[in-house]
Amino acid sequence: MSENQELTKLEQEWKAHFDRFTAPEPTREMTLDLIQKIKNMEQNESPVDLRVELETTQHSLSTRSKIVNMFLTQWNFYGTTSWLLTGLLMIAITFTISENVADAVSGFASWIKWITLLVIGVIGYSFRPKNEGNEIIETLSYYPMIHQIFIRFMIVMGFQLLLTLPLSFIVVGKESTILYLVSSFLPVFFFGVIGFVAIFWLGQKIGVSIALFIWFSQVLLKKKLLFQTPDNEYFLVMNVIILGVSVLLLSSVLFKKGLSVGSK
Repeated sequence: MSENQELTKLEQEWKAHFDRFTAPEPTREMTLDLIQKIKNMEQNESPVDLRVELETTQHSLSTRSKIVNMFLTQWNFYGTTSWLLTGLLMIAITFTISENVADAVSGFASWIKWITLLVIGVIGYSFRPKNEGNEIIETLSYYPMIHQIFIRFMIVMGFQLLLTLPLSFIVVGKESTILYLVSSFLPVFFFGVIGFVAIFWLGQKIGVSIALFIWFSQVLLKKKLLFQTPDNEYFLVMNVIILGVSVLLLSSVLFKKGLSVGSK
């Protein structure tokens, strides 16, 4: 490299160095103008509404996808572990009673009592207020609260009945008939409805207390109205009454929803 080229390069380096340190300081007017431009840009850009984006996404889903998502949110809200423990406890109760009873009828009567008590416990656990944060999530959810609680009730009862019906065969054995299936289904359904509706109207503590009071009254009384076997002469009549009362109690939840909508 020649001497002139080296001097030219050195001159350019020093010129760039001085340009960086001799840039003109922005005036007060230029600073205020820049701030105003930034404010105008912020006003023109609308803030992101996550709620609107969520509703837009939900509206784009098919009805089947919405139902599946609703079931998944309610299933995961309290965790899969709780449901698995419930299933294991039901199986343990079933095999314990089936191995320690003299006859199928007395074994079934004892088994249905403990299964319905477990149903009350699961209902109370499923609808307990875990903490303030979860209550806020439930309130702000895309899905209406009435849908959330009904889906959760359906999951609890579906899970219970899915296990109750086949487990009843283990207890009853060869004497198993359609009537025994009915006598295992309706008490479970009834106590599930009692617990659910009482919690819905009166809160978790009072609701569970009412369900337990009804359960203990049936266990301690000599005449069993809810825990009946097919050999009882009033079996069909009582089960029809139990089913009718359960349907009326569930209807009261829809009635409360109608009152809340009408008051708005």
